Amino acid sequence: MIWLHIIQYSGFFLAQITNSILVYLILTRAEKLFGTYRHVMCTFAMYSLVYAWIEVFTQPVMHIKGPCFIVFMNSPLKYHSWIGNIITCLYCGSFALVISLLAAQFFYRYVALCRPELHSKIEGFKLIYIFIPCLICFVLWFAFVYYGMANTPEKQIYMKEELETYYGEDSTRVAFIAPMYWSVGEDGKKDWKIKELIGSGGCACIIAICFSTILFCASSIYFTMKSAQSHLSTKTLELNRQLFVTLTFQTVLPFLMMYSPVGLLITLPLFEVYIGSIANIVPASAALYPALEPLIAMFCIKDFRKFILYISPEWR
Repeated sequence: MIWLHIIQYSGFFLAQITNSILVYLILTRAEKLFGTYRHVMCTFAMYSLVYAWIEVFTQPVMHIKGPCFIVFMNSPLKYHSWIGNIITCLYCGSFALVISLLAAQFFYRYVALCRPELHSKIEGFKLIYIFIPCLICFVLWFAFVYYGMANTPEKQIYMKEELETYYGEDSTRVAFIAPMYWSVGEDGKKDWKIKELIGSGGCACIIAICFSTILFCASSIYFTMKSAQSHLSTKTLELNRQLFVTLTFQTVLPFLMMYSPVGLLITLPLFEVYIGSIANIVPASAALYPALEPLIAMFCIKDFRKFILYISPEWR
């Protein structure tokens, strides 16, 4: 637990530094390079700052036992159930905003390169339209968690011994959310909990839809860039290549550090795979993610990289 807290606080402070630097670079050096797209990039970077605050307010701890996967709060607010459960749900919902904002960035690049006739529809104040699906994803994920994985007396009793043994916590006091896919009745048969299954299935669907959008847009952008090499200037091609590489790595990173591990944690209880406190690799990884993500843009985008490395003007 000590190491987990060290990682969570370190991730928080580093995220404030790296994301603030990226926001500064976008605001001061990206206007001529990216046009309106800089607003999309800046929104994603600023949200990473917010995500880090939500994460540190939650300080989540995760555990799997039988058909139950629990995420409980371990911050100083953990015994204030009236706010603790809401913040824990916000933490879970923030996963939807990360992946949906990445999908929004890919969609913007797709329109700019592959469907230029539609570009005017997302310029200026109309840019807000591409963020509406992101908010919908967040609200849906929050609802799936809040209603489908709610803190109940049955789950408190089921996880009581585990939380006391591993973490010295009282399951009846600490704020948590947990999908519990079934319980065993007096006759020994499994009583499947449809609401819990819908909640987890809904979260998995949001991930699948967002990643499908990213894959479609990424493949379209790649083939458009490849076929347009003879029509675009070297400078334009290089800029689009840098943005494409940046977005690709920005998608691979959360896929490895957040969504694949979270997908496993949602799935493993269905097969009663006991991994106990090893599940805390996931919150540790998710705490480091917002600190690492800005580094991709800083070093994949040439102008940002030169600024960070203090390369003199004659090198440009």
